[in-house]
Amino acid sequence: METTLPDLPFTDYGPAVLGQFHSAVRATPWKYPRTDLQVLRPWTTFPADIHDAIQSAPAFATLSSAAFSIGLPGSLDRVVNRLGVVGDFQTEGSGNTTVIGSPDFSWVMDRDRPHPKLVVEYKPWWIANLENLPAAFENPGASIHSRQSLDALEQVYGYMTFNDNKFGILSNWHHAWFLRRVETSHCKTLEYFHVELGGLNPPVSMLKAWVGLVLLADGDWFYSSPTPMRFPPARYFANNAEGWKDRKKAIRTAGDYHAPLVDGTYECLELDFQLCHFDTSTSRDGPGCVMNVRLPQPNPGGRDLHAVCKIVDVLHDPDAGDLLRDEADAYAALQPLQGSVIPTFYGFYEVWGILRLLALEPVGEAIPEDEEIDETLWNEMRDALQRIHDAGYIHGDIARRNFCRTEEGTVFLVDLERCRLAQDPSEQDDEMDEVDSL
Repeated sequence: METTLPDLPFTDYGPAVLGQFHSAVRATPWKYPRTDLQVLRPWTTFPADIHDAIQSAPAFATLSSAAFSIGLPGSLDRVVNRLGVVGDFQTEGSGNTTVIGSPDFSWVMDRDRPHPKLVVEYKPWWIANLENLPAAFENPGASIHSRQSLDALEQVYGYMTFNDNKFGILSNWHHAWFLRRVETSHCKTLEYFHVELGGLNPPVSMLKAWVGLVLLADGDWFYSSPTPMRFPPARYFANNAEGWKDRKKAIRTAGDYHAPLVDGTYECLELDFQLCHFDTSTSRDGPGCVMNVRLPQPNPGGRDLHAVCKIVDVLHDPDAGDLLRDEADAYAALQPLQGSVIPTFYGFYEVWGILRLLALEPVGEAIPEDEEIDETLWNEMRDALQRIHDAGYIHGDIARRNFCRTEEGTVFLVDLERCRLAQDPSEQDDEMDEVDSL
């Protein structure tokens, strides 16, 4: 069913500021900003994106085309609920421990799914005028207003990344900036759309922009990992004597990135989040993701250890944690093949008691689906699989994506989630036939 869509106008400025539930117009110190934003660019499709989101919402009632004259958040809750989306904005101090940091508002669905999908940060206009964020981003030293506006942007960007949210809103009621994270190679890009309350001929009304972004966030959001901590620790260890001491201790706790075998299996060790320098997400699928990670060395000047990490949220999906344990056991059983046929296993780790991850040696890129497999490559793929078979195992998931090739041309098999002991020689024969059909 298509929603009958008015422009959802919003006209009454006073109650928006003074409303008792959602005003939050007080000056507070910046908390947990992220200062590595590299690209800020226009979100050119924003009006069409939110229009499509509202049109496709399963509305329970036709919305009135009359202007809304009550406080904006009250209107927002009412409209979104009538569009079939159950949820509300929770304020700082609400007791929701899945929210990392202290954004002014976080959109959550219900108690059973409390992970934030959208964060909102308010700044009084006398603290951050927010008139021109792109100019402030390009030249923060131009004026005190530019510096304050950039500080506010970096704060909401920090909350978005800490909570792994795709969308965020920065507002001082006069100006609202609707933000979307873009997963580029460096993962440090934001797109923006600006709406001025009471502006001349705005492309969308303020209320429509808010409603549309909530609907987008509800249907399309980044993988989120909750934490029971009230605040995250400092993102990385400090570059001073005390920081290096803490870093060395954390690396020792992580087994110096050399996984210890205990009774034929890898022990799950604690990995301090401050050691994890996430570079890029190579895939997001199901309950987890695969990321390129740099793990720092204990001494100044040491080269970071580059690893590929397979990460799952065990609070969200305990079964995914069990599968990761099975994969770690497969790497343990095939330890003699590490570094030649399968990746070297750096460690099986737990972060905050919430995330579990395997840290593995990078072994190049998967064999492309459209690449013609010549006889040389075909033999290398068969040879790699044969060595797993010689150890008495089958891989369990023969596909091009699980054959990786280094720049030097060495072929590795990855993703041992389904690897197990062969129950019959015919299983290995069948698996080798699968290679022939790739």
